[in-house]
Amino acid sequence: MGKLTIELSEEELRDLAEVSAMTLTILGHAMNESRDPKVDAWHRLLVDILKAAHAVPGIARDMEMNPDCGYWFFKHAYVDRAFYSDVLDEARDATFWEELVARMAAQSLAESIGTDAVDAMNPEERSARLSSMEKALWDEVTRHGIDRLFFMLPPEES
Repeated sequence: MGKLTIELSEEELRDLAEVSAMTLTILGHAMNESRDPKVDAWHRLLVDILKAAHAVPGIARDMEMNPDCGYWFFKHAYVDRAFYSDVLDEARDATFWEELVARMAAQSLAESIGTDAVDAMNPEERSARLSSMEKALWDEVTRHGIDRLFFMLPPEES
């Protein structure tokens, strides 16, 4: 397949560059050690989009050559106020709470009936039990955050 050309306004290119920056940030965190060729292909494409964005003077003033990664990226001052940073923060927050609730439910189930009993459950039964516990935990963290959660650490860790 040959090359395609698309026309974007400066604002659309800025948005595309922010989406690229967001995706590069996620790839850096989630797929940093990956040997998947698709990760490399995405990385090259995203860097090319940022390079193209840098060619537009109105966008270039918000970019700099990042010495850590060796390609054009948004300046820290821009990143701090960029919409994509808000999206990343919301995604991290949602992931944190989802993981916390899921792990607490799984740990509570294992502690209440034992690991062997959990392992012996069929997937539907385990899912139903976990779902019920997760609902109660979601209600708790939605209302109170972690204020009323109690963590017990072994004496050597406290």
